[in-house]
Amino acid sequence: MSLQAHAEALYQGIRSLLGQHDASQVQAKLERELRHVVSTWTQATPDCPGWYWFKPQGVSEPTLLLVSHGRIDTKLMADLGPPNNLVDVQRVKGQWAGPLLPPT
Repeated sequence: MSLQAHAEALYQGIRSLLGQHDASQVQAKLERELRHVVSTWTQATPDCPGWYWFKPQGVSEPTLLLVSHGRIDTKLMADLGPPNNLVDVQRVKGQWAGPLLPPT
């Protein structure tokens, strides 16, 4: 189910409780907030630290990767594990989904 479909379904569920409102603004806000809950695959590299699902090019199995700031500078680095360890996220090609929110 796409992010937009999730937002539309939520909107349909709460529409009667909202009173006077602009439906497109409510659905846009729901879609923005759902990006943190419902991950979608994208080619865009991460722009903030966190845990991300990563699917390398040509390989279908996704893995969880930690993206954090480098030890020397503030460049975002992905922890690929041995033998590469920390690699600049701009150099890691594939699809990303996240960052994942921690459980409540």
